Amino acid sequence: MKIGIIGAGDVGGTLGKRWRQKGHEIMFGVRNLQSPKVQKLVQMDQNFKVGDISEAAAFGEVIVLAIPWTSVEETILNSGNLSGKILIDPTNPLTPDLKGLALHDTSVAEKIAKLANSTRVVKAFNAIGARTLDNSVFDSQRADLFICGDDRHAKEVVEELANDIGFDVVDIGPLVNARKLEQLALLWIELAFKQQMGPNIAFKLLKRKDDF
Repeated sequence: MKIGIIGAGDVGGTLGKRWRQKGHEIMFGVRNLQSPKVQKLVQMDQNFKVGDISEAAAFGEVIVLAIPWTSVEETILNSGNLSGKILIDPTNPLTPDLKGLALHDTSVAEKIAKLANSTRVVKAFNAIGARTLDNSVFDSQRADLFICGDDRHAKEVVEELANDIGFDVVDIGPLVNARKLEQLALLWIELAFKQQMGPNIAFKLLKRKDDF
């Protein structure tokens, strides 16, 4: 699958590396092609493609917006035609002190859907750390990835991509529930940093088989 990743930071870079290992084609879309982060990725794997934001958006069947949430509007405007693309939103609208969310009565994912005029937005990869993206297995258990969106096929594609890199997927419903996933990210931050559990943690939903 062709995947365009906007941004080359910890989240975007790690997802690109993991998916490349599974045989997917990756193109990073960045503002500065000569930045140290971009050069590090290229040195890691010569098969990585790098271009500007519109080039990566045109390249990918799936687009990952691995950018600060405040850059979302500008990025969508610079991405060109996103018709038919599956857009993955791993961002969180955190306040500068990391104590709350800057958006109320909406979510970044819903804003992306509106800006891009798209029903194929999937919230995913927002309530975990980059270390877990790189290694999703804890002892014998795979970490859960919570996703939501309004398009069934788009969610199936994201689930397949998540399974590829070792996650079990929990679909929590329509895109409006991205508000709940952004709150879940706050809990992850609280546990990882304020409660000093460290970033090597993840969530797991447990179910009894005999209840169904």
